[in-house]
Amino acid sequence: MPDEIQFQDLAALLKITPETVVERYGAQINSSFFDASNILGTLKIKGLIDFTTAFPGQSAVHVTDNGKKLITEADERATQPFDHLDYEVLTQLSGGKRSVVDIGSAVNIRPKDLAMHIYKLEAQDYLVSTFKSGNVDLALTEKGFLQVKNGMPQDAGAIQQAALGEPIPPMGSTMITQQASPQQAQAQQSAPQPAAAPQAPYTPPPMQGGGVLGSKLMIVWIAVLIVLVIVVLLYAQVI
Repeated sequence: MPDEIQFQDLAALLKITPETVVERYGAQINSSFFDASNILGTLKIKGLIDFTTAFPGQSAVHVTDNGKKLITEADERATQPFDHLDYEVLTQLSGGKRSVVDIGSAVNIRPKDLAMHIYKLEAQDYLVSTFKSGNVDLALTEKGFLQVKNGMPQDAGAIQQAALGEPIPPMGSTMITQQASPQQAQAQQSAPQPAAAPQAPYTPPPMQGGGVLGSKLMIVWIAVLIVLVIVVLLYAQVI
């Protein structure tokens, strides 16, 4: 039976005060007498409320011990930090789903767990719930709308990692490994650099056979000049 608790049961239970009577409960939840009677009958079947009948007076409604335990559990879970399931509920609301039934079909979790998360989101001012004609409608507050736009908080992911026993890197560890601090950078710049080894002057390698080739060319040129001189003299004698 506890797992069959719906958010509507919790919301209706919270509307009950010491002065609540069956005949006037419909006005407290903005519903007709017929719808209010159905809701009270459901709470009675689940053991969350009981009636005290005083004929010919009105029938008083009071919360049972099981109902008080449910409210206490909801209050305790409302103090827990924002988590991924809360963000998913807000995302579904932002997408146009307003009824608890539609959101429950989208996230596919137990009705009681969903009821606790919706109660927590309302307690932390992420959404509001309103009764109308025997049903509960949900709507985002400004805080909830901005949370959907900003995305999942980073610290919420770290909290869930801690709950699962996963290691959490220290804040800023990524920046430390990727970028050195200004002091470290200055120390690296001021550190003495190792002296470069002296380089020997460059000496071009000698051309193999260069001296012999130059001597041969010189002899050829001298022979050519001698031939030219002889030809010039012979030509002069002929003339």
